[in-house]
This record gives sequence, structure tokens and C-alpha cells, in this order.
Amino acid sequence: MFSGFFVPLQNYKDMDYIELRQYTTKQAMYYGVWLGALLVLKLVAEVMSDGSVGAFFSGFLMMLVPFVAYWLTLSFRRSITDTDVTFGTLLRFCIYLFFFGSMILAIAQFIYYKFINPDYIAQQVSHLTEALAKYSESQPSINDFLAQIKEVGVPSASTVAIQTVWINIVVGLILGLPIAGIVNKKFKG
Repeated sequence: MFSGFFVPLQNYKDMDYIELRQYTTKQAMYYGVWLGALLVLKLVAEVMSDGSVGAFFSGFLMMLVPFVAYWLTLSFRRSITDTDVTFGTLLRFCIYLFFFGSMILAIAQFIYYKFINPDYIAQQVSHLTEALAKYSESQPSINDFLAQIKEVGVPSASTVAIQTVWINIVVGLILGLPIAGIVNKKFKG
């Protein structure tokens, strides 16, 4: 009945592929800690300062993320010497890298938004609605957006943390495409 379900490995090349997938996941977890630390540092810069210095530092860290992701992907590729690494493996590494890094950020966000400063999200929503209300007279479509914000209300800490994970996975995919291509080309040529 289940004879086709459990298929044994046919040759050593299949074994190399499975070992490479496991190694990719393990290395993405390890390097994801470093990316997560950078993202947490960016969060700290965002929430701890109201002035332009904090905004500048947070923006600088945000622009640093693609370069750090490239460097981490390059380090991962250099750690594999005897196996041919494909574009797909490097792309999977980038997506996993951002997934594990964003998990660390999500934990930090949840702790901050839930326990350290529970009013932070409500304050940000309030600032957003006040800023949008100023422009609602010149842009009538903003009134619809303001009505949606009032209808939905303030998101919870867990909702914001989960949204951050999903956003960073998409960012990992978008950044992973050129990064994987560049790293793959660098080692092919």
C-alpha cells in the first residue's frame, strides 16, 4: 500500500543533495542570529530615540541589511568547498536567513511591545492618524484609509511581530534573487 511512499536514496549524489539541504538550513540558523542581531539593533534605534540621530542610525542600519545579507551568503558559500552549490540553494539560504533573523526580531518586538512599552503601538497609530488627518482635506482618499484604521483598531504585539516575520521573508526573497545570482556567478567564473 505505501510501497511508493518511502523511496530509499538511489545513489550518493542524492545523499549529497540532502546533506547540503540540511547544512543550508543549519547555517541559515547560525547566520540568521547575526542578521537578527542587526535587525534588533535597528529596532532599538527606532524605539529609543525620537530625534533625527535615531532616525539616521535606523536608516543607516536598514541600508546595511542587503550588504550584510550578501556578506553572510558569501561566507556560507565559502564554507562549502567540495560540493557544487546551485542558485536555488543560495536563494533558499537567503530566504531562510531572513526567516531566522526575523524570528529573533519578532521575539524582541513582542517583548518590547507587550511588556516593556505596551502603549508604543497605540502611540504610533495615534501619530499616524494625526499626520494623515492634516492631509485629508487635500487628499480625499486618505479619509477612507483613516476610516479603515479606526475600524481595525490598534494591532496587538503578536500581530505586529508576525507581520514582521512575513515582511522579512518577502524581503529575503526579493534581496535573495540578486544576492544568490551574484554569489553564484562569483564562484562559477
